[in-house]
Amino acid sequence: MPACRFILCEKTSRWAAALRARLGRSIPQLLVTCALPGCAEALAASPASFIAIEVTASNLESTLDFTCRISSHYPNAAVVALLSSEFLAAAPLFREAGAIDVVASALESPRIARLAQRHFAQAPTEQLTTRQFIAQRLPWPAHATNSAPPRSAAD
Repeated sequence: MPACRFILCEKTSRWAAALRARLGRSIPQLLVTCALPGCAEALAASPASFIAIEVTASNLESTLDFTCRISSHYPNAAVVALLSSEFLAAAPLFREAGAIDVVASALESPRIARLAQRHFAQAPTEQLTTRQFIAQRLPWPAHATNSAPPRSAAD
């Protein structure tokens, strides 16, 4: 699993559509979940992820608790709270819980995309095996392989 992904947790698809249009190919690791347990599972697999969570009436309290846990358990992760206009009063609570930003409209997706791109640029890289490290630096990458050569019977 990659160390950093863009995890979007939402029940509707309005944020995914807006963000995919803005992210393009700059962030290929967009993963959409529809519940906090799926988001937590994806975060455990990629602990330096950028997470955007849609806040609804049914998940306000659990999303706030989840945001608090992320900032303490996953220091390399970043959270953005996606609020509807009826929950704008909760924005300071999410910022205090550790959210790096609070967004109230899909029209602000360019700002989220810039934050995600900045996060991906600063995220820790995956540990490579020696073979992968060398293969990335070969002057002819099309001919490089990451697999070991076949062993002969004499080996």
